[in-house]
Order: sequence, then structure tokens, then C-alpha cells
Amino acid sequence: MKCTMIDAASAELASHKLNAKFDDNLKLAHGEDKINHVNGKEAPKPTPPLSDVPAELQTSYRSLFVACQEHAAFFAKDHTEFGQRLHAAHIAWQDFIVLANRLVLQIEVFAHEYDFDEQTPGNGYRSFVYVTNACISHGINICKQLLATRNTMFFRKKVYMKEVEACSQLLSSICTCLQYLLILRQWSANTGDLFACGSHTAEQLFELGDTINQYCFYGRCLGFQYGDSIRGILRFLGISMASYSESYYSRADDGTIVKTTRSLWTSGKYLMNPELRARRIVNISQNAKIDFCKSFWFLAESELMHKLPSIVGTSIKVNRLIELPAEPFQLPRRKNFKASEQQQQNSSDVNQNQGNDENAIQFVDIPVPSAHLGPGLPISVRLLSAKRRSGMLGEGRYRGWHKPTPPSRSILFHCHGGGFVAQSSKSHELYLRDWAVALDCPILSVDYSLAPEAPFPRALQEVFYAYCWLLKNAEHLGTTAERIVCAGDSAGANLSIGVALKCIEQGVRIPDGLFLAYCPTLVSFVPSPARLLCLMDPLLPFGFMMRCLRAYAAPAKETLQLNAKHVEEVAQIRNAPKSSLGSATSSRRTSLARSTLTSLEANPDEDDESSDTFASASASYHSQAVERTDLPNSEGDNSSCVSFEDDSQPIVHYPVEISADPPKDLESAAYIDQFLDKYLIDTATMEATEETTLPAPQVKSNGLGKIISDENILVETGRDLIAIDTLQGRWQEAVNNLTNTLSRCTKSYEIHGSSALSPQDVRNMDALIARSPSEEFAFDVPKDPFLSPYWATDDWLSQLPETKILTLNMDPCLDDCVMFAKKLKRLGRQVNLEILEGLPHGFLNFTMLSNEAMDGSKHCIKLLQALLKVT
Repeated sequence: MKCTMIDAASAELASHKLNAKFDDNLKLAHGEDKINHVNGKEAPKPTPPLSDVPAELQTSYRSLFVACQEHAAFFAKDHTEFGQRLHAAHIAWQDFIVLANRLVLQIEVFAHEYDFDEQTPGNGYRSFVYVTNACISHGINICKQLLATRNTMFFRKKVYMKEVEACSQLLSSICTCLQYLLILRQWSANTGDLFACGSHTAEQLFELGDTINQYCFYGRCLGFQYGDSIRGILRFLGISMASYSESYYSRADDGTIVKTTRSLWTSGKYLMNPELRARRIVNISQNAKIDFCKSFWFLAESELMHKLPSIVGTSIKVNRLIELPAEPFQLPRRKNFKASEQQQQNSSDVNQNQGNDENAIQFVDIPVPSAHLGPGLPISVRLLSAKRRSGMLGEGRYRGWHKPTPPSRSILFHCHGGGFVAQSSKSHELYLRDWAVALDCPILSVDYSLAPEAPFPRALQEVFYAYCWLLKNAEHLGTTAERIVCAGDSAGANLSIGVALKCIEQGVRIPDGLFLAYCPTLVSFVPSPARLLCLMDPLLPFGFMMRCLRAYAAPAKETLQLNAKHVEEVAQIRNAPKSSLGSATSSRRTSLARSTLTSLEANPDEDDESSDTFASASASYHSQAVERTDLPNSEGDNSSCVSFEDDSQPIVHYPVEISADPPKDLESAAYIDQFLDKYLIDTATMEATEETTLPAPQVKSNGLGKIISDENILVETGRDLIAIDTLQGRWQEAVNNLTNTLSRCTKSYEIHGSSALSPQDVRNMDALIARSPSEEFAFDVPKDPFLSPYWATDDWLSQLPETKILTLNMDPCLDDCVMFAKKLKRLGRQVNLEILEGLPHGFLNFTMLSNEAMDGSKHCIKLLQALLKVT
């Protein structure tokens, strides 16, 4: 441990020296101590000779180092401000190149020790080596462009100065991350784990090193580590996030047109000014609350985006939203199930009437989801299929030659991603359509409840309930369910593992395969090399990831109190005595539901390609519509009538007030108000500049800031009317209105990091603030295997089915996937890990925008075909 602290201290000292040298170079660029006075003349500081190149530099690092030397020598002769800043930036860049090369060589020595196997090289250490090399390649391209244009007539010296300074700062921040990696290596050198072991925490890690400048990752160098097509998408999303924040944090009284205009205006601003965009994005990730994250990600749930899959996506025959009633039911218990003592007691109570026959089928109770939101809420699932198959809900009966396809032997059970707080099956429909056609089997995707309103374990309870409903009603989904595979991406992959573990615990049939895409298996910020990638991830910034984690795993006390209050109110409604009104309403709802199912079965040609029909599985008395409705108090009034039809409102009887004052004529009052608004106006014009100077008791204010006499009000008003009719008055009014409108549409607003408006919480989103990531860890996460499958016991993990894991070399969840795969491999389970390069977290949502993302989706299809045994 002593050696660890010494090495960390020496690395920190070296970093401080480099930062001091970089500051000196910046002073040189700004004109402070930038020249030497020789014989009264100004001369630039000497530049190291070109032959002084460190011998240990790798090929690409050497090329960039030599290019920086040559450019530094060239711009040393340029005495302009931009020329001297270019010279200083190239000098500082050389120092960071040497440091990065040394750190990369140290990491490459041991990086292979953390691989899954020799055929699958990949872990967080290798990822940062890849990122560093990508930064060097990006710098080489900048230097080539600079060399080709620096002698031209239209050389944009200021633009290239900012590009070079951004690349230098980028490499400096990456070097700081590499130093963090060396600390993590010392913490886990004896264990071989990618996760920090023992008492080491993320707070301790960030306290040992320097503060990382995150702004350089989201400015001019945004997406430098990705390909061209992905980089364009990421820059568009970054600009969209920054401009959307302007609209999100605008005043509540601003209309839709004003907000839209402001978004368009600020989009151009953030497109032309990458530095301002970087400040906005980083400060959003640090200060914005989870509500902003949900609101921005839910842009994909707009009406236009909902129609997009049916326009540009692959054509499918079945696309239906099914609402599952929250009703308990039973399933046959899995054979060779080893239950705990409590489960054995419950099983004996359930099966006490089945006799002592050992071959008798035992059943397990499937409870309805009840955490946080209470029981009774329906669960929505989406059924997608490339073909109409017999038995499917809503397909009805077919006559003659129009016969449906026989049921499929397999089905894919899908859970969408979105950080547990956003998105739905509809936002993931584009790639699910491709999967439905390629796999030739139905897909059932679950729309689970989202945090922070529904934190853990509500989503897992709903997904498990939907899976059990699939087992019981497979014939209604067009499948025989001989083979069931659970699949998910990101948060959905975590829930898929949770479903399998729930099946193991409860004795339900375990799925036949698991497909996990960039899956978080340890929902707790235990430091690891790959998790540091979120400091530069364009789609999953560090602040966003921490807020999603906190909203799902460690909800605020206010959320828990609101949920408890809601559950109590629902319980009061359920326990209320049933009146004739309630029984009538229930009977009518039941009859309506039955008629709906009958019409669905009797109308075979109702569905068209990509239709979004709403099919109800059955009727439940305690529906969401009833529970979410506030009923008026009808005590002592038998005449009140409440209808729960969709197009009706509760009828409320208000008491009649008797007053001695005569009732006012509404039309007369409206006419008087219109008259006053029309004639009592105030306009600052040339013709109406005189003001009366009567004594104070005879002077009144018109409420608009102007003093008017009671006696001469008609005269003053007449002058205003004459003035407004003149051309100059109308022109002045138009200019004022246009100026006010432009000011409202282009004004930027501050963002509040907290609901309280204290000076400490209010931060300007365009400010440049250095902040340590360690401030984000002020909460604890429970060590629950259903929340973090990595903590599951070996007994449970050894019962998991065949698992195929797909992850990315620059994904913050890379180490989660590698460690989980290594754990399954150690237990003798059949597991396959594949690591794709050059794709960001959540790439499946970009299949229509990027060829690389489409290729990644096709790779997912191959893995799913292997699990589903599709030939």
C-alpha cells in the first residue's frame, strides 16, 4: 500500500508539472512572458531542434510528435496572437504525446491479463489504449490539414488554433484517465478483477488524481473515437441536447412557437460554437435532474417518431399492443426444483388437496406486481410478428384460402433499454422489425414501469409477470413456446437476467437462452477501467448514468412517500363498500371487454401492415382508469352520477349561491373590457408626449406606468389614438413587438440544480466550472442479486441457460459484461462473449442512420438465431 501511494503521488507530481508547463505556454499565447527582448527587439522563445525525438515513441506517436515540432518551429516566427498560441499549443502537445506514450506502454504490459479468453481480447484497459490511439490518429489528421492550408491565402488561423488547442487538451485529459487506470491496477493486481476490491471506492479514486477536464470531450473533438457515420449522429444529438435544454428551462408562460423558435436559434449557435456546446452539455450532465434526462430521451416517443417505423422500417404483418390484467394465476412448478424451507411450506399449503402422489403436478403462485405503485395496474406488452399465425390475439378466424401460418416453435421475449427511466417498445421498434423478419418468430416486448416513479423492484416484477403470462398463454401469441429466449439491451438486459433468476428462485420454467447487449450486471458504481469511459461518452455521460442509477436503485424519500400515499388511496378505493353504482359500472366494463374480444376474433381483416391495434386480454375490475380517477364526494347526494367512459367526465353538483347583488351580465362585462382595452391605450409617440402636472390628489395611474389626469383622460386618449394611426407610430410599435419577440425567442435561461433557489444551487449552464465526479456518489445502492446479477450466488448462476453476451469496446458496461461472462465460465456454464469495435452504447437505436449500427444489429441476429436454433 505504501508503494501504491508513492507511485500515485509521483504520478500526481508529474501531472502538476505538465499542467504548469501547459499554463506557461498558455501565458505565452496570451502575450505574458511570450517574448525575449534582444537588443531592444522582440524575438520568439527558442524551439527544440527537430532531431530531439524520444526513442521510445511508437510509430504513430512519433509521427504526431514530429509534426508538432515542425508546426511549432513554423509558427514561432509568427508574432500575431493566433500564431503564438498555435506555437504554444504545439509545444504543450509534444509533452502530452510523450506522457501518453509512456502510460500506454505501461498498460499494454498487463492489459491482456483481464481478457475473457485469448480469442476475445477486450476490457477497460484495452479500451483506453484504443481511445488514446484514436486521439493520436485524430491529431495526425489535424496536423495534415494544417500543413496543407497554412500557406494558403485563405488560411483560417483562428479555427486551426482552436482545433490544435482542443486536441492538446483532449490528450491531456486522457493522460489523467490513464493515471487513474494505473491506480486501479494497483488495487486489483492480486485479484485479477476489473472491479476494485476491498475498501477502495470511486470517491477515493477521484481524490487521488487530478480533476478531469470533461469539456474537451464534448467540443470540437466530440466523437473522435468513432467512425464518420457514428460521429455525425453523436454531434447531432449533442447539439439537440444543448438546444433542447434552452427550451426545457425556459419560462413556463412561453408558448410552443416561442420555444420552437428558441430551439432552432440555439441549434445554430451550438453548431457554430463547439466550445459553448461543450460547456452546455457537461454542465447539463452535472446539474440537470432526472426529469430533464427523461424529457430529452422521451423525444423518441413523439407522434412523429412513432410513425417513423411504419414508414421506413421493415414491413411486418402483426404489431399489436396488448394490455395484461393484473390478476394472480398459477403455473406448473419446474421439475427437480429445490425450494427453500419457506417455499416448501407455501407449496405444501397450495398442493395440500393433491394427495401424496409424487408424480402429481405441483403449481406455483404468480403474484401481481405490487411494489411502490400497488397492485392492480395493467401491464402493456407489444406483439410483433412478420407473419400472421393461427391463435394470435386479434387475428380472428380465417376462411377458405386465407389461412394463417402455423404457430412458431419459438418466441423472443424482449426488454427494452433506456436506463430504467425512459423509452418503450415503440422506440425500439425499428430494429425489432428487422429481428422479427430475420428470426421468423413472434417477439413479445414489455413496456415496464419506469423510474423514478417506479423504482426497483417494480420493473422486475412486471417483466417477470409478463414472462409468466407468456408461459400460460403462448397459444394466443402464435407460438408453441418450445424454445423461449430472453433478450434485452442495456437496462433491458439487466431485467432479462433478473427474470431468469426469478424463475430459478420461484421454480418456474427457465428460459432456454439469454441474449444480453451491453448489459450492466453490477448496478453500483464500483470503480472499473471501462466505467471511466462514461466521462467521455456522448450518449451516456457520467452525470446521466449516476442519476439513472440513483432513480432506479436508490430513490429519493419524496418518491417513496408519494408512492406510499398513492397505494393507500388505492386501497381505500378498493375497500370502499360496493354500491349499486359500482356494481353496475363493473358489469358494464365486463360486458364491454367481452364485446371487444368478440369483435377482435370476428374481424380477421382488421389489421394492416404495421397496425397498432389495442387488444385487451381480459377485463379487471381494479383498472388503472378507476384507480387514477379522483371521485367527487357524494355523501348525502344520491343524484350524483359518475361515468367511467373515455369520453365522459364526472358530474359534480355545485351549490347555488344566493346574493343580494344583482347578477352581472357577462356579455355587457365583456363589452366593457373590450372597450377599455381598445381605447385606454398607452403609446410613446411624438404626438403624445405631453403629461399633465395636476396636484397629486387629482392624478391617477393607468396601471401601465403613465400618469393621466381624471379631467383630461379623453383628450389624452384621443392623442394616443391619433398617434397610433400615424405611419411612424405603427412603425415604432412593430419594431418594439419584433424586438420583444426576438428577445424572448433567443434568450438563454439558467438551470437550477435543485428545486431550492439558493445561490449555491443556481449555476449558469454556459459557465466553465471545474467539478470532481466524486460529488455524484452521495447515495448507497442495496446489494441485491436481482438488482445486480453479478452478486447472485454460484448456485443460482450455475442454473442459468446458454448465454450470449454482446458488448462494445468503448462501452462503460464493458467490464460488467467481461466479469459476468468470466464468472459464468468459471461455473461451467455455456457462455459466449463478443466485443464489437467502433459502436457507442445504444447503437441498436441507430440502425437506420448508420451502416456500422446496422451491421451490429445483423450480428445480434446471428447470435439470436443460434439461441433459437433457427436454421
